[in-house]
Amino acid sequence: MNSTIDSGSSLDPVTVEVVRHKLDGIANEMELTLLKSSFSPIVKEGLDASASLFTLQGETLAQAVAIPIHLATLIPCVARILDEFPIGTMHEGDLYCMNDPYLGGTHLPDIAVLMPVFARGRPLAFAAAMTHHQDIGGMAPGSVPTDATEVFQEGIRLPPLKLRDGDRFNDTLLKILRRNVRIPDTFEGDLMAQVAACSVGARRLSALAETYGDNHLTAIFAELLDRSEAMTRAALRTIPKGTYSAVDFLDNDGIELDRRIRIEAAVTVDDGAITIDFTGSSPQVRGPLNAVPSGSLAAA
Repeated sequence: MNSTIDSGSSLDPVTVEVVRHKLDGIANEMELTLLKSSFSPIVKEGLDASASLFTLQGETLAQAVAIPIHLATLIPCVARILDEFPIGTMHEGDLYCMNDPYLGGTHLPDIAVLMPVFARGRPLAFAAAMTHHQDIGGMAPGSVPTDATEVFQEGIRLPPLKLRDGDRFNDTLLKILRRNVRIPDTFEGDLMAQVAACSVGARRLSALAETYGDNHLTAIFAELLDRSEAMTRAALRTIPKGTYSAVDFLDNDGIELDRRIRIEAAVTVDDGAITIDFTGSSPQVRGPLNAVPSGSLAAA
């Protein structure tokens, strides 16, 4: 079925609601695939992995019940990958990965994997998964050294890279990664669980497009995003206008043990929008507790 919806058409609200629930179900099936297929206890028992679906414009379409900072940091990760690899260069089966905090990631153990989803040979959406890997190299086992003073001590940094071209994995990249981690089999097992999760998402979305038509489906995507924004702004308007402030402290940065780190936030609520100002927070510290812009945005 190939339904064409023009901008003036109205969408059937029942169909929109059915698709909304289906998208949530796909994201949660991806999450379950991650948790069941991974090798490491940090995923299988700690549940430190997340899955989302994205529009072709890089907007979150649906997300699993998972880790908030993963789900929000996938947004700049997807944007950065699309900067490096435009949609027009992508093909069915392609996979991309990255973890660099200075390019949109969180910290080095969190690797994002992205797969484009195609319907009838045309790009439709993206399936994405982020996993905290048990080890990514660096100066300390587990790759979260509390006394690191530079990012190079934390592990291997990955800019946006092509993990698979069609059905052919980038073996050179996989060999480099295996050489730079302490538990290569576990690491690769978790990475392949991310691939499996994205593959599940792609299959389910493609099947949904077969049912409703890809043009119809993308029109529903847009409707769901517009509705979500309207509902969020309406909820924010129930909060009294004004600025709400708070201050708290971290004990230290792992290096200067007697120096506390100030975190200050002022949240201004005004007509369905919020602005968060961190002025007053401590400047960059020597230890590994600084928040990169993507992490700060995700937390906000």
